[in-house]
Amino acid sequence: MVIKNDKVILRDFIESDIEDRIYWETVETEWQLWDAPWENDEESFDLDSYRKERLEWLTKEKDENRTRWEFQICVNDESRKHIGWCNAYKIDDNFKYTNQDGHCTIGIDIPDLSLRRKGYATASWDLFIQYLSSQGVKDMYTQTWSGNERVIGLIKKVGFEECNREYGFRTARGQLYDGLTFKLNWEEYNDFHQQNKPINLVHV
Repeated sequence: MVIKNDKVILRDFIESDIEDRIYWETVETEWQLWDAPWENDEESFDLDSYRKERLEWLTKEKDENRTRWEFQICVNDESRKHIGWCNAYKIDDNFKYTNQDGHCTIGIDIPDLSLRRKGYATASWDLFIQYLSSQGVKDMYTQTWSGNERVIGLIKKVGFEECNREYGFRTARGQLYDGLTFKLNWEEYNDFHQQNKPINLVHV
């Protein structure tokens, strides 16, 4: 599946993405300072296991009509450059991760520093929200921490409102930060979306 607007393309994971992700996990790692940095302190990235798992996943038969919970982000120009990913997971009523039924919660990463602040994250989330809505998702959330000011700006711009704050949630780089959960305000999001071109869903 491909979802695109005039700014970005969201598509399914392909084999060449494996080496991109390994590069972002081992070389171009600045993004890890902002995406739950405490996880990077606790876990090491096993590139061989990652490559094996992804190759196995690619060989499995899949329902093309399934709901996607992750897309890879590419620039919508002649290069079709792969620049990151967006994904969704579930949280429970206490705003904690769960692998059971829960509330849809979205996230995004664009590791390439040269491609930040160019509107790609905003365009990607707009597409992802529209897609999930088309799949019947009514309530959407996102989570971050109080030190991640750049992402907080994006979150508010798209139309999310803070709905829960866990004080002293994590320590990052020697400082204590709050954990933040935001819920999408559909009225504010629709106002934001009107400023963007409609999405185009293409099945490939």
